[in-house]
Amino acid sequence: MSTLDSPIALLKAMVVRIPLILKTLFLHTIRLSPVSGKQDLRTELTVAIIRSFIAFTTTPVGKQQKGSMRDPGIKGPMWISKVTLPPPENDVQEAVFKAFEDLKLGGETYDIPGVVPVEAEWTSYRSGVDKNAPQPDISEEDKYKELRKEAQSDTVILYFHGGAYLSVIL
Repeated sequence: MSTLDSPIALLKAMVVRIPLILKTLFLHTIRLSPVSGKQDLRTELTVAIIRSFIAFTTTPVGKQQKGSMRDPGIKGPMWISKVTLPPPENDVQEAVFKAFEDLKLGGETYDIPGVVPVEAEWTSYRSGVDKNAPQPDISEEDKYKELRKEAQSDTVILYFHGGAYLSVIL
């Protein structure tokens, strides 16, 4: 159990950082912070606070990273159906590369990346489910069918791993 698992522990940890927060705020505001021209105030405060937590811990960084990367699993009132989309057809790939060539201004060069399947997820609301209920143990295709049955509109979200998403009207 982490020392910051309770709201009181987190509050105590933040209270002792008030001087750090005020110093960061002051230096950023008067533009004497080394990063004030590169980062907004919110980013600078976030980085300063995170660094202060790392500086005062005896846990190695690698162990901290490993602990933060645990997959808690999919729980609660949502349907998530994972899919793997195959690489695009050759003509689509060629059209994209041709567009890059047509946009070149001079002697720019670039490496053509390998084309691989793309992992994605269909995500939708799952009604009548407790916030800690696990996903049912059914196939991804069946999850997608259930997701579609329960959808109240024809709009769902297709999330591409890496941060991109697409709102799709089916």
